[in-house]
Order: sequence, then C-alpha cells, then structure tokens
Amino acid sequence: MRARARFVTYLLPALAVLLSPALAQTTAELAFVSERDGNPEIYAVRADGSNLRRLTRNNASDISPVYSPLGNYILFISDRDGDQDPYLMLPNGRGQEAVINSDGFEEQPGWSPDATHIIFVTDRSGDSEVNICATDGTGLRNLTNFPGWDTGPVWSPKGDRIALIGDRDGNQDVLICAVDGSNVSAVASHEAWDGDPAFSPDGTRLAFRTHRDGNIGVYVYDLASGSLTNVSANEVWNEEPAWAPDSRRLAFGSSPAGNREIIVADVETGAQTNITNSASNDWAPQWSPDGSMIAFLSDRSGEARLYVAKADGSQVHEVSAGPVRDAPASWRPG
Repeated sequence: MRARARFVTYLLPALAVLLSPALAQTTAELAFVSERDGNPEIYAVRADGSNLRRLTRNNASDISPVYSPLGNYILFISDRDGDQDPYLMLPNGRGQEAVINSDGFEEQPGWSPDATHIIFVTDRSGDSEVNICATDGTGLRNLTNFPGWDTGPVWSPKGDRIALIGDRDGNQDVLICAVDGSNVSAVASHEAWDGDPAFSPDGTRLAFRTHRDGNIGVYVYDLASGSLTNVSANEVWNEEPAWAPDSRRLAFGSSPAGNREIIVADVETGAQTNITNSASNDWAPQWSPDGSMIAFLSDRSGEARLYVAKADGSQVHEVSAGPVRDAPASWRPG
C-alpha cells in the first residue's frame, strides 16, 4: 500500500532527528486543532508559544492528532477522501498518507506502545466497533466484533491489554480485553454509566468516569486487587482524567464553583489542588511527558484557546495564538 512505502521512506530520517543531541535541548511541543482558517486543521507549537506552524493544508477536516510513542509520527483523522480515515504524517507535516481508505467513518485514533499498530473506532460493520491494524494498513481486524456500541479504546502501557467502552449488558461499561479481543471483562461493573478509561503510565491502575454516585465522578481501579477509589470525591460534574507520568497524580476538569477548573488529585493521599482557580472555564488537561507542565483549554480570552502552565498552576500562558477546537492537545514525547 502507499502508506507502507511512505512509512519506510521517512522512518530512518525521522529517527535520526529524534535521536540527535540537538533535539533533547528543544522546547517540548504540542499538536492541536484550530478552525482559524475556516476548517479544522492541525497545528503544532512549542510549549513556550514559539514556532507555531500549520501542519495540514486542505479543504478537508483534519482532527484528532496523536504523536507516536517515539514522537516521530503524528496519527490523525481526515475526511479529505470523502470519509473519515486514519492518516500518518511526520511532525513537520510532510508525508501525509492514509493508513487505510474505506467507506466507513473512523475516529478516536491511538497507538500501540511499540508504535507498530494503531487502534481506532469505525462504523464500517454497521455499528460502532474497535479495529486494529499495522501502521502500513495491513492486518486490519475487528477487535470487538459485537452487535453493540463499542468505543473509546486505549492501549495498556505494556501492550498486553486494551480498555474500551461497551454496552454489552444493556448499559455502558468500561471493558478490558486482550489485544486479540479475547478475555473480555467489565471493570467494576455497575448499572450506571461508566466511560473514558485511562491506564496509568505504569500499567497498574485504570482511571475512568462514572455516574454511579449520581454525579459524574472520577474513579481509579486497581488492576491487581480490584479495589476502587473515588478520586474526585465531590458531588459535581467531573471530566475526563489524565495521568501524570509518575502514575500518582490525576488531572481532570471539575466544576466546584460552577465554572470548569483543572483539579490535580493525588491518588495515594486524596489531596486535591485547584491549579487554575479562575473565573473562566478551564478543561481538557494533558501532562507534559516529563510531568513539569500541564496543557489545557480555557475560554479566559472569550473563546477556547490552548494554554500551558507549570504543574502547580503557575506561569500560565497561551500558546495557540488563536481559537482552538474543543479537544485535548497532544504532547510530543521525547
């Protein structure tokens, strides 16, 4: 396939840049989506707000950028061929090629930990299913293959399991299965809504959101013991959790005073810190790879824009230099 040739052609130069001493000295980068030019396009910027650049340029919708585990590729979704398909490109925007090109509607792309496969959600089978294929588009398979609604897949850090959202028992649960789709089990199954799973970086825990207490709370499930902890511990609406690299802290949007704030919770002690504490709405936090910074969206300028702060909430500054789409940004590893 076309994508295989392009992938091999660009792999060695990209790795050479990645491993060069100069790269280690550059400022961390993020990819995000903005509609400032009339349609959704993917942009990249350094964490200090410099070197803002547009990576995609067409009349299509280019969304959901996710850096590969090595930071040498960006996986994204585009409808430039008429349907939403997963694409790959280099961090400079070059080498844009479809991984697969189908008549289905693909979304929610993600990487395997070893960067050899991608995972995504598709409706090509008539309902919402989780599919996996190699980065060159080969070996495509339906992971879930169930006559229900399956979505929200995330790969475990060790690459041996996948968490997803399914409605197999008549309500939405967080499920875990092997990478071949076998051994499906529900995480802390409950008659209430559960969703938005996120593995801790060390692979020992799974955070998710649930409606089991009447509000939307953030819980953590210990994969070894099966113990369950209410991390948000409040009665308000809480948003998708993001793990810190230390696997101890979680950041999530919450509404303790009516507006949305970024809360950082210590999973071990239960201590919580409101790191934004502003009159605006702040949401969609994402930790930098080294844990020193948090990127988030805020409407403090009147519209959604991308901001970066130190992990304690200090030194807040805008980096998007314009409006962004309401979706989390992706940090480049490295």
